[in-house]
Amino acid sequence: MIPPGVERRARWVLDSIGATELGFGDDVPYNARAWEQVERGELPSDDDVAAGFFHLARVEERAGRRDEHGRFRAEWSCLDPLDPPLERLRRKLGVRGNELAVALTHDVDNPWRWTRIGLRGAAARVKGNVLRARAAPAFREATALAAAPLHRLRGTDPNWRFDQIAALERRAGASASTFFVLAGHHDPHDGAAPAVYDELRPRLVETVLSAGAEVGLHGSYTAADDRGRLLEEKAALEELAGPVHGHRYHYLRGDPHRNIAQLPFRYDTTLGFPDAVGFRAGIARPFHPWDFEREAPSEVLEIPLAAMDATLAEERYLGLSAKRAEPQLTRLLDWAALNGGAFAILWHPDRFDPLTSGGWDRLYSRVLEGVHERGGRCMSAGELSSHSTWSK
Repeated sequence: MIPPGVERRARWVLDSIGATELGFGDDVPYNARAWEQVERGELPSDDDVAAGFFHLARVEERAGRRDEHGRFRAEWSCLDPLDPPLERLRRKLGVRGNELAVALTHDVDNPWRWTRIGLRGAAARVKGNVLRARAAPAFREATALAAAPLHRLRGTDPNWRFDQIAALERRAGASASTFFVLAGHHDPHDGAAPAVYDELRPRLVETVLSAGAEVGLHGSYTAADDRGRLLEEKAALEELAGPVHGHRYHYLRGDPHRNIAQLPFRYDTTLGFPDAVGFRAGIARPFHPWDFEREAPSEVLEIPLAAMDATLAEERYLGLSAKRAEPQLTRLLDWAALNGGAFAILWHPDRFDPLTSGGWDRLYSRVLEGVHERGGRCMSAGELSSHSTWSK
C-alpha cells in the first residue's frame, strides 16, 4: 500500500510535468526504498519520480550550503541545470511539451546612474580598471563619465531606458515585458541612493505602465527575511501601480523552503542560480513549489529563471564578455526549442546604454530574435503565469 504522503508527493511531481493522466502505483510504479531515501535527504538512483521530487522540491537545499547572501549556488548542486531531470522524466513518460515561451523581465535596481554617489563610483571604477590594466572596461566607463554632463543638461540618464527597452521588445515581436521595481530601501544592498529612487518611483511606474509593460515587486534585500516588510512594500507599490501580481527577490534571495512557498502573489520568478544558466529546480516550466509545512503544493506559481545578464557578465560569477556569453544562451534556446520550455530571462536596464553596455544590449536583441527564429514567443511574466497550462 502506498503511504498517503508519498502519493501526494508523487502526484505533485507528475502533475507538474503534465503527466496528469498517469496513475501513480499503476502506470508509474512505487518504489518504497527510493522514497525512504528522499525522506533521509538522499537522491535516489533507481526511481525517476522519487528523484523528481528530490529535485523539484529542492530537498538538497534544506540543509545545503549558503553564500554570503544566503543563496544556494549551482556549484553545490547535484543536478546539471542545463539537463533538467524533470524534463527527462517527462520525455520518458511520453508527455508532450508546450511551445517555447520566454518571459522577459528586468530588475530596476538603479533607475538613475548619475547621482552624486553614482558619479563617484564610476570614477573609482575607472581608476580601478586602469590599475588592473583592464583597458576595455576602463574605456567604457571613462566614455560614460564624459557623457554625464550632456545627460545632465538634457535631463536624461543612461539607466532611464524603459521606453526604449519596451520599444525594442515590440519590434522583436514580444507582447510585453515585466519590470520589477523596488518599493523600499532598508539595507546597503538595496542601493546607494534611496532618496533618488523614492523620488523617481512614481514616474518610473507611470513610464513602465504607459509603455504597455507590467510592474512587479522587487522584494528588497531584507524583505527576504521579513514577511511583514514584504507586505508593506507590496502595499506601497500597489498605491502607485494598482494590483501587483508578480514578484522577484532582490539578489535572488529566494529560498523555496523559507520565503517562496507562501508568497502573497500570483507568481514569483526568483528561483534561478546566481552562478549558472539553467534550471535550479530541474524543470523548465512554471510549477507550484512544494510547501513542506502544509505537505501540499503552494498557491504561488514559480516561473523558473533560466538566465540572467549578471550571471554571465559579472566577475564574481562567470565573468564573460557578451560575445563569449552568446553560445551559452544559444545552447539554452536550442534545448528549449526542442523540449518546449517556458521560463524567464533577466536583463537589467543598465545594460542597454550603448556607451557602456559592452554589447549586452545587442546580445539581448539577438536572444529575442533567437526565440522568434525557433518558433517561440516572448511575453511578460504575468502573461506567462496566466497560461491555463500552469495557472490551475
